[in-house]
Amino acid sequence: MDAILGYMVALTLSMIGVAGFTTWARLGVTNVQTAATASQMLTFDKAAQQYVQDNGTAIAGAATSNAPVTVTTAMLAAAGYLPNGFAPTNAFGQTWELQVLQPAPGQLQSLVTSQGGTPISNTRQLAQIAAQAGAQGGFVPYANQAGDGSMTPVNANGAYGGWKLPLANYTNPGSGHLASLLTFTNVQSNNGYLYRVAIAGHPELNTMQTALNMGAQDINSANNVNATTVNATNVNAHGVDVQNPGGTPVVTVGNNKLIGLGSQAVLQADGGTVLTNSTGSAYAPLTAGSIGANGDITSSGNITASGNVTASGNVNANYVQPNGVATVGQPCAPNGLIATSGSGPLFCQSNVWGTSMASASTRVVYSTFGNIINPDGNYPDAGYASCNANEIVISGGGNCQDGTIAWLHSSMPSGNGWYANCFGSNHVDNPAQAYAVCLQVH
Repeated sequence: MDAILGYMVALTLSMIGVAGFTTWARLGVTNVQTAATASQMLTFDKAAQQYVQDNGTAIAGAATSNAPVTVTTAMLAAAGYLPNGFAPTNAFGQTWELQVLQPAPGQLQSLVTSQGGTPISNTRQLAQIAAQAGAQGGFVPYANQAGDGSMTPVNANGAYGGWKLPLANYTNPGSGHLASLLTFTNVQSNNGYLYRVAIAGHPELNTMQTALNMGAQDINSANNVNATTVNATNVNAHGVDVQNPGGTPVVTVGNNKLIGLGSQAVLQADGGTVLTNSTGSAYAPLTAGSIGANGDITSSGNITASGNVTASGNVNANYVQPNGVATVGQPCAPNGLIATSGSGPLFCQSNVWGTSMASASTRVVYSTFGNIINPDGNYPDAGYASCNANEIVISGGGNCQDGTIAWLHSSMPSGNGWYANCFGSNHVDNPAQAYAVCLQVH
């Protein structure tokens, strides 16, 4: 009997030990399962984060605020972001998946979730896996999980309430699944490079945000260069097209300006315009169409014209040498032309060439002393002798009334006559007499 009782006691104690061992064994399996799942989740998170950073431009070109770009485990493995042999599912048969939204231009929001498989019904284990995955770790809770009314399967919650994200624009895996919210990614800061290709909807990816230093290197094969100001030591160009759509195009060279004013080019230079050869050692020729001068035209050399030279005033010269050859007695037009016969001048009179000087006569006309007002002193002490309308003044002179104290100050042609005035040492009126030599052509 004692033996039977002892056996029963031993059997009872053995059963108690087996039950305790089973409980601890189950707890150990759960802990291992939790750690393995969290470790796998963390590995996938790191791969996903790096993938988004390296491929942010392409993702930004496809993702929108409500239509995410989906990246699978196979895609990450094929691109070398996951190690060889990485299992696509976790211990619960759930498949890892990355989805990326673009809530604002250039801003990417990445979410890793576990899809399908068996939901993790142990809510404590669900939260522990999320916590062991780090600050980004989270889960899709059950409704009113742990008595918390804010827990709802329409959101993903971070471990210990670290974050909450609505799943409306992501693929919601449902309660009992894991989620990791990766940090917001600024597409421009994914790397330090300026993109050389256009990304639809993202012009900022092709925009410099600091000065570009070429390090004394060239920029080749550019089409149009649009700039506010171009500072250059030298400019070598096949052509320069200066336009100003909002105003008048101006090229400034030192203190001078070349201005495009409608169909005219205006050159502004306070000191005048000089044309020289390339070395500046001699003046350069200028070829132009019509030249309109508002002032004088001065030449230190010859002035040659293939056409006519017309003056509304006088043409003054030391000598007049006609190059046109004519013959006495031949018709001519218009009257007043001067030509040469080779031995002397010819004149066109009454539409016939003739040596009219042979029938010309001269006379000398004298004025009285002081017959006109002297404009210099406003006294009637100047002299003026006038030729008739059918005569031409060809010479003249003047005399002073008192030659002992006065001298001839001015003696010059004036109109069709001759003008003279005198100055004297007595500083009083010194009347002048003018005489004109008048030519009459018969």
